[in-house]
Amino acid sequence: MLKRMTPKEYSEFWDRESLQFQNDKIYERLSEIVPDLPTLEIGSGTGWGTLALSRTRPLLAFDNNPDLIRLAQARLQNYEANVEVFQSDLFEPSPQLLSAIQTFEPKVVVGWFIGSHPDDNDMRTSSNLTPDQKPKEYRENVEDKLVAVPLCAPSVEWIHTAFRAHIPCGLSETEIIEGNKKEYESYMFKDTGFSVTDVQVLDWNHEASSFMYVRTSNSNFSMGGASKPAIISILAQRKVNQ
Repeated sequence: MLKRMTPKEYSEFWDRESLQFQNDKIYERLSEIVPDLPTLEIGSGTGWGTLALSRTRPLLAFDNNPDLIRLAQARLQNYEANVEVFQSDLFEPSPQLLSAIQTFEPKVVVGWFIGSHPDDNDMRTSSNLTPDQKPKEYRENVEDKLVAVPLCAPSVEWIHTAFRAHIPCGLSETEIIEGNKKEYESYMFKDTGFSVTDVQVLDWNHEASSFMYVRTSNSNFSMGGASKPAIISILAQRKVNQ
């Protein structure tokens, strides 16, 4: 059974988990995929991803968890990164955040490793789901916000998301890429004016993680049998003349 964490406990778990991603250079690799344009980061977490993104582009970031924001601000200050992190719920953006987005005019929206503590999951998902079903719906509900106004402003040309997955053993990289592209084209980017232009599969050092992840299904894969951990990167571009 999943442990029900408080927001503070979640921030402490995620601090350890994101440090492992940092040590494995995951944030660095993801930031290299994102175009070097003014970027809105949805979910700054503990700041490692924020730091990686800020090295090569103007950045505006926010998160809803004050404990995560404190960790991110301390990290950014330690590395002398000039990035303001707003506190705001993405489902109900604050007036301050909306004003900042309007002034900033982002060209890219980024949402990496989307998740939250159980209170958030309960608030933003269907009440009839079991605890292990809620994280997937929560992520999908957040992904819907990544492609819609006001967070996805008219100025946005690119959207990038990344998530952890378990891929059935025996699939080729081409099959993994095409399956995930089809999945995202069919729900996240359907009727949004965006189209997936790049899918990458990164190694995920799952054995180094103490975080309890829920395995979710992809309708384009048969999930029976053994699987291997991976990080999937999805980059989409706004179609011309939209």
